[in-house]
Amino acid sequence: MQDEMSYTEFVTLCQGREKLELTEEEKDVITRSRRAFEGVLKADPEKPYYGVNTGVGALLNKRIPAHSMGEFQENLIASHACGIGPSLDREIVRGMMLHMILNLKKGYSVISLSTVEILIEMFNRQITPQVPEKGSLGASGDLIPQAHIALALIGKGKVTCANNNTVMDSKSAFRDCGLQPVRLEAGEAIALLNGTSLMTSFLAFLVFHGDNLIEAADVAAAATTTILGCDIQSYEDEIQSLRPHPGQSITALRLRNILKAKNGDRESGALQGAYSLRCIPQVHGTFREALFKARDTVNVEINSFGGNPLILFKDGRPRLLQGSGNFHGQILAHTADSLSIALCSLAGISERRIERLLNDKLSGLPPFLAKEGGLNTGLMIAQYAAAALVSENKTLSHPASVDSIPVSAGQEDFVSMGAWAVRKAWEILKNTEYVIAIEHLCASQASEPKEDRMLSEEIERTYQRIRKGGFLDNETDS
Repeated sequence: MQDEMSYTEFVTLCQGREKLELTEEEKDVITRSRRAFEGVLKADPEKPYYGVNTGVGALLNKRIPAHSMGEFQENLIASHACGIGPSLDREIVRGMMLHMILNLKKGYSVISLSTVEILIEMFNRQITPQVPEKGSLGASGDLIPQAHIALALIGKGKVTCANNNTVMDSKSAFRDCGLQPVRLEAGEAIALLNGTSLMTSFLAFLVFHGDNLIEAADVAAAATTTILGCDIQSYEDEIQSLRPHPGQSITALRLRNILKAKNGDRESGALQGAYSLRCIPQVHGTFREALFKARDTVNVEINSFGGNPLILFKDGRPRLLQGSGNFHGQILAHTADSLSIALCSLAGISERRIERLLNDKLSGLPPFLAKEGGLNTGLMIAQYAAAALVSENKTLSHPASVDSIPVSAGQEDFVSMGAWAVRKAWEILKNTEYVIAIEHLCASQASEPKEDRMLSEEIERTYQRIRKGGFLDNETDS
């Protein structure tokens, strides 16, 4: 398995059927750490080790007797597996599994090699645990969602399989594949529960889809600009260089490249263009800036270790550390909230351009792009849908990361709410995708009666695909 992984490689692995496999070196690292951990326990069995021979959270002072270690592992997982709501999308859960594997293979946790190998088998055979979407506070990591994955590992959870979308118990799924559920040893339950897998998985998919979304938004914006006959002087490099924010500069260059084929020197004669047209680099560029930061954050998180406790080696001697806070999701929560806010702007400016396409007083086109207004409403109601989504985005964009509710009798007294931050960012992204799609539909329809508005080759290719896909029937009025 590769040492470093980007978010694009991460998402591609989750979406495809490529198999994971530990290298011999990774197997040795995991085995060495497990043996060292067992040696530490044996050397001083009376010493308390958090989550290993003690309770967790506010129960950290409660000791677990040696003869109850096996029972404690299952109890810990079962008590944490209390998620609520519908199950997460399969790809998101596979992302969680992949992130857990990447964490555990580093050899800093006290996990057994056999446990990691079964988790990898589940990923490779596409045995996907059912993980309810609600319940994580984003610290101590994504405890509840990861507990549902761990529950499936020990044969007590629910899963779906690649060849059977019906929900079944994991024990039966294992039996069908010739596998055995895991029997956890001391310390393995806490190793499986701690981490940021849900937040990381969502954020990786958010950035991946965000990359595609901003490109589609630029094409839609360029098409609307062309159809409405607006000049593109505000996108010129000389203007952008006076305020060289990277996202703004890249967006302006992208717009110039889309438009240059047939209308790069066009002027509208208007003294001032509307903000939704001449300020596209500034608004779309802001989303690009949020994406830049999110890419860096998620790439670091994918390749980091966020467990607790952890084992380190100094001069060949093992140290079991119990105070790590690397499972705290604050940076992921802030990053997701920033994406949510920037997505609101991307959807909002798109909806304003939709208005300009459909409003005959602004466009000079038939009202709502209907050939026979009155008999048909054209695309009037498409704007209603876009407006509804934009409004929903505004409500969802309230930052989750500004909230914290202390739990576990005050032991875990400041949490990130990162799981909610990424989940609602995902919803905002999907809403925004629809808004941009509606702008594409309106621009494609608007380009028909205005054949004198020469579309660039990239825009024309896009709208030929839309029409071929049956999204618009230009022989009808609506």
